[in-house]
Amino acid sequence: MPQPEWQWDQGPIGRLVKTGYITLRREIEQMLRPVGLTHTQWSALGVILHYPGITPSQLEQILMIERPSVTSLMNGLESRGLIVRRSSPEDGRSKQIFLTDAGKKLAEETQHFAVAVEERVKQGMTGEEFAALKALLVKLVNIFGQP
Repeated sequence: MPQPEWQWDQGPIGRLVKTGYITLRREIEQMLRPVGLTHTQWSALGVILHYPGITPSQLEQILMIERPSVTSLMNGLESRGLIVRRSSPEDGRSKQIFLTDAGKKLAEETQHFAVAVEERVKQGMTGEEFAALKALLVKLVNIFGQP
C-alpha cells in the first residue's frame, strides 16, 4: 500500500511555526549569499549595530544560541574584521562587542533584508491578517514565557 503524500500544512503547530521560520530564513539567506554572511552572522551584526557594547551572554539570549556557538560566531566575525571585543570598563574580565567600520557598513547595507522579506509577507496578506499573525505569534511565545 503506498504511503500517503506528506502534507506540511496538516502538522502540529510547532512544525508549522518551524516551517514558517525556515521559509523566511531561506529567503534572507539567499539575499546574504552574495555578501558572504550566514543568517546567524547577519543577525549578530544587526543586534550589535543596535546595541554596541553588548556582552556575549546578552547576545546568547537575544540570538537564542548556546555560549560555545556565540564564541565561535564572535571568533569568525572578528577574524573577518567585522567586530572587536573590548574589556568592560566596569569589569575587565567581561568583554563587550563592537562593530568595526567594516562591520557597521555591512550591517547597515544588509539590515533592509528583513524589511524586504516582511514586505513580501505583507503582500500576500491583508493588513488585518498580518497584524493578527504578529499578535498570535507574540501570544504563543508568551504562553510559554518570554524568551
